[in-house]
Amino acid sequence: MIHQHICILNEEIYRYNEPAKQDYESLSRNELEIRLFTFISNLLANDFEKLCNLIYRHDVNENKFNEALNLHNVDLQAKQITKLVIDREMEKVKMRKAYKDYKDNRDNKSIK
Repeated sequence: MIHQHICILNEEIYRYNEPAKQDYESLSRNELEIRLFTFISNLLANDFEKLCNLIYRHDVNENKFNEALNLHNVDLQAKQITKLVIDREMEKVKMRKAYKDYKDNRDNKSIK
């Protein structure tokens, strides 16, 4: 009985935690969307200030975020905000890779 309670507690903690930074690169887009949607839905319902901090930290466009908040229901809002966060994080991943490739090419040319 205690083990079952701990498993349920761990599932609740897992369900409402923000995906880790490496999750944006390692999870499938679908799995990431599911996890982030659950997390954002919970924040919309229970901790809007924390959601705003998340949006700021992930550098999501404020106008697009506000447009998402104007959608008709919480599920649509959470779905759109999820898309905004993932799209922004994927932009960052691509930019980091492009910068690394540029830097590696520049370093390789200077060695020759």
